[in-house]
Amino acid sequence: MYIYGSECTLTLIRDDRATAIPYSLETLREERTDVPLDPLVGYILPLSMIPVGAAGVKVIGCCVTRLCLSSLKPLASLMTDGYAKPFTLHLNRIVERRVYTSLRLTGWELRASRDESAYLRFDVEGREAADRDHATGDASWVQSQTLTFYDGDISVLGEPSCNIYRFSLTRIYGDAISTILQLHYPLKEGDVLNNAREIGDVAITLGDSLRVRMTNAVLLSFTAKTDNAEEILVVRRYRIDGICLVEVRAEDGAWDAPL
Repeated sequence: MYIYGSECTLTLIRDDRATAIPYSLETLREERTDVPLDPLVGYILPLSMIPVGAAGVKVIGCCVTRLCLSSLKPLASLMTDGYAKPFTLHLNRIVERRVYTSLRLTGWELRASRDESAYLRFDVEGREAADRDHATGDASWVQSQTLTFYDGDISVLGEPSCNIYRFSLTRIYGDAISTILQLHYPLKEGDVLNNAREIGDVAITLGDSLRVRMTNAVLLSFTAKTDNAEEILVVRRYRIDGICLVEVRAEDGAWDAPL
């Protein structure tokens, strides 16, 4: 992202490691939050409002980034435990530089269309924000291979599908964890998805570097429309009742949880 001809930067800090994120959109903002302070018992005093958190702000928003090899492992790790393990973001908007600490993930979405780059949106929430020291340099993003979604990158019941042209996988953290997989494909005779109300195993593999394995997918909704007389476009939404495991390929070729 560029402002006034200069490139903005976003740096993820986890376990004292800084990773430059090639983001294309961010909506991080700070909202003031106050809570009422009850007066002492027996005294007639006006109700006071006091700030909550550092500087009395609530940090919320999201960031959207392309998935590339240079930032893959830290982002995969964030997808795995970012809701439980706090992290820090350094944001340089050119006109201002902010540090958001003790952030937690409230959700993420992995999405891609056929023959296009895969994108990750991660939603964050926190209560600590401050101006960044201008003497601190920005982590430079090193251009590297971007993960692209191709035919066969999604397998259903162990069989690669060449019919799915778009997908989104959304995971939301709240009182319970909710995971929704949405698949777009043209209706074709013999497609395993046509009558699939439940799918035991689904896997998404991108660039032979990132894999998300899911089990027990249960159909939530089904829609179909046509924009011509020959093709019917289908959208199926599945709730994942089993595991949703994010893995990266190690140097030895094995699939492991991101560290």
